[in-house]
Amino acid sequence: MSAVFRASFATTKTRRPPDKAMGNMSRRRTKGQSPSLSQHSPLGRTSAAHESLLATQLALLKFRKDTDTIGRDLRVSPDDLRSWIEDFLRFGRFKVVEDRDSGEVARILHNLSRKFRSDSDKDSEKLVNEMVETVRKAYVAGLIPSATLFSMHLFSYYKESGHFNQGIDFWNWISEADDAPLDPVFVGAAIEMLAVYGASIQYCEDIYQRTLDQQRDISSQYHLSPGAMLPDRSKPANIKGTSLGLLQGILTARLLYGKWQSSYLTLDTSFRLRPTQMVPRILDLFAYERPIFEVLPVFYMYCRGGNVVPGQTFMALLKSMKALADHISTYTVKINIIKAIVSMLEAYVGSGGMLSTRHLNMIARTLVSALPQNHTVRSRNPAALKVEDMTRTIVDVLTNVIYYFSLGNAPPNRVTFDGIISQALLQGYPNLAKVALQDMKESNFSPEKPAALDLLQGAYLLRDSAMLKTTWACLRNLASSEQEQVLDTRSWTIMATAAKACGDDEFFQEQLQDLAPRLPSGAKTAADLADRSAFHNRFSAGQGLEGPSVDDVRAFQSFCETVQLSFERMERVQPGKYRDLTNNPVDEKTIFDWPDIGEESWQRSLYEELTHEGNQRSSRPSQVEQDLDPQHLAYAVSDTGIRLDELRYSNWKTINKLLIQTEVSEGHREVSTDAAMKEKRASPQQGSTTIDKRPNRGRSIATAQQFQRYQQDAEAERSRQMTEQEWRQRILRLRDPDYELLVHTRPLPAPPGASSNETIDPIWSPG
Repeated sequence: MSAVFRASFATTKTRRPPDKAMGNMSRRRTKGQSPSLSQHSPLGRTSAAHESLLATQLALLKFRKDTDTIGRDLRVSPDDLRSWIEDFLRFGRFKVVEDRDSGEVARILHNLSRKFRSDSDKDSEKLVNEMVETVRKAYVAGLIPSATLFSMHLFSYYKESGHFNQGIDFWNWISEADDAPLDPVFVGAAIEMLAVYGASIQYCEDIYQRTLDQQRDISSQYHLSPGAMLPDRSKPANIKGTSLGLLQGILTARLLYGKWQSSYLTLDTSFRLRPTQMVPRILDLFAYERPIFEVLPVFYMYCRGGNVVPGQTFMALLKSMKALADHISTYTVKINIIKAIVSMLEAYVGSGGMLSTRHLNMIARTLVSALPQNHTVRSRNPAALKVEDMTRTIVDVLTNVIYYFSLGNAPPNRVTFDGIISQALLQGYPNLAKVALQDMKESNFSPEKPAALDLLQGAYLLRDSAMLKTTWACLRNLASSEQEQVLDTRSWTIMATAAKACGDDEFFQEQLQDLAPRLPSGAKTAADLADRSAFHNRFSAGQGLEGPSVDDVRAFQSFCETVQLSFERMERVQPGKYRDLTNNPVDEKTIFDWPDIGEESWQRSLYEELTHEGNQRSSRPSQVEQDLDPQHLAYAVSDTGIRLDELRYSNWKTINKLLIQTEVSEGHREVSTDAAMKEKRASPQQGSTTIDKRPNRGRSIATAQQFQRYQQDAEAERSRQMTEQEWRQRILRLRDPDYELLVHTRPLPAPPGASSNETIDPIWSPG
């Protein structure tokens, strides 16, 4: 506690009254003593109190300044952290802190725990947990003011840190504290924590329903339900009590328990209420709990409304898509997936997403992987000539991509070139790796060991002695600057193989003599192993194979033209700004060519029927409205230039498509699960029970087998001839929350003390 803080409270202590035995003598003064205003008048006592209050206010300002500094930098020593919490609790006891102070302290402790956990700082993480428990106990004891954000951050902290026992104790106390309605904001965080811990889905649903029932404004309960009609679809829905935090909490529980239908209806409600203000966490939930085939349309819904997707979330989606493309053997299908990745990038930057070098590294490597597999490295047949053309084409594409990212303050780094080199060699394009090495040197970068070994293989394939020597020099520099044994036996073996292929055995012998004191045990025999090295056998075995087919070459050239056009469109919008999607829409490419749901006319008619009240205008814009400037119209427009009523209609159609697709895929998975149980085999992949593990390890990582199943589903749907009435019935059935699902997923075990028919009271506690 600061000296000013201690002094301010020292002056407010109760003064001892004058000794009665002394009578008036206690107030007499000696001859020549000046009268003391502070001792003899009410004005003096008021002045002292004023000074005390001023000192307290100054100390409080200093505390809040320290709070801002810690919250901004997230750097604090253990002693300073303890002192900061002690000051907060002292201010709380003297009733001078406010609700905002409690919420800010909880937020900072929450963020500090994330930072220390990311840094693997166990001691600091343990200290934060101690401080969290200290402020929680003070909160329960009424020593610090209550705040919605305080409870919300504590529940989120308990969920992420795994301290579920303390979190459930806190929830039990809040639930039993009084009869006041629970705030939907922190109840959503509590439901999310309980769902991750393993509370039964019925328990979570009961909490959700009780929170809705307690709201004083009955309209909030109506608007949080599926199928609710907005007062005006063309305006923002500023309806009190419609918290996305509460929807996020119950959505977590439903996704974790595989309740796909209610999950998508909850998502539909969220986008109906806040189409331009969606919280990123909801996209994270789908990214970690649903297959990437379903996540991609949800991602486009976010971008369509100008909702900025966090860079980390976008990176996780890129990884999932890249992993899927790597598993696909059919070239045309693989190209379609990579086209979807480019569309994702276009949608991401069009909705204000910020570019990073990590995004560049992933995009560059993905584009190189679009090259058809090549085995005609050294031959001069027509296929090899086509390979040279494709190499020049991809170099032009990569040049434009790197230039665009550099405009967005995301310049290339060593990893960018390492990825291009490694992927180029993997695809069989050593000339591309050679170009990347030259650009790397011009950018003052040197390859890391894995990429350098790939370059040695490139020198072997090209029979390029200069490339061999340049790459070996890079490896020697690495060996002199790093502690690990860079020039190990494997490095020498690959170098010997490349030197022999280049006809430069003399260079190999020179290096043996020059590095004799530091040679590994197997270096001198590396030349004998050259002809038997693994990569020599792999590449020599493929020399007789044909190069890329004519169809693959055409598909690749068409793909590159599409990519170039995409980046030309992206360059028209300044990085970090929004794109006008009305006049410059994004081609939202998906993985599968899923059939459209009937004619647009009857879809619009059904939408009007389900969402239009008699006193509100139609969602279809008139021609006069289309010709007017948006700022003069009586409807709101998203940052991406789309009318809110049209945006809500587009999202409604996307949800319909997702419901139909998921019903088909989940039906097949249920059949597979039943068959696996009968044969006592492992059932198909289920959703994970935790949602905060990094990197992405959820269901969004698709396998080739899952892809094939989804592809078959799409083809089967295209072959169906459904009438308008059948489509209507299908959509209405899936959108009816009371519909008894044909597909049931087996719930997770209920926590101790909970049952499938439990109610909120009595509240259970962890075992």
